[in-house]
Amino acid sequence: MNQALIVGIWACLVTLAGAYGGVYWRQQSVNATATAAHEEKLEPHKVKPITVPIIADGVLKGYIAAEFTLMTPKSDPHGAHGASIDPEGYAMDEAFRLIYGENKVDFTNMQTSDLAQLTSRITANVNKRLGSELIKETLVKNFAFIPREELPQ
Repeated sequence: MNQALIVGIWACLVTLAGAYGGVYWRQQSVNATATAAHEEKLEPHKVKPITVPIIADGVLKGYIAAEFTLMTPKSDPHGAHGASIDPEGYAMDEAFRLIYGENKVDFTNMQTSDLAQLTSRITANVNKRLGSELIKETLVKNFAFIPREELPQ
């Protein structure tokens, strides 16, 4: 009888240890995937198209038609990440200022490095004005130079 009691206790201990080990192992794998899935999710914010006149030597050379998309952290329903701040207006203003005031870039012969520099400057300047890292990236949706000669009269 003692032998049956010892075997029963041993079977219960093995079962409990196995269950505990399985739950512990499962919890570790869930925590690993939860941390990987908890990366910051971004959502796009479309900015209204802007048209910027390009004036050189006192003469209108043409217009830049540009459209940008801002990548911001996904809105928290509880109001985190500055949900009350609308970054689109700041981005439009900053894009207009940078394009209009840029004298070093030949807009008739744009380079891809010019666009990369422009978008990074828009992101940095808007974040600086807002006082937080609200915008993670600025994407170019449309960017075109329209010479004055091609405008309808």
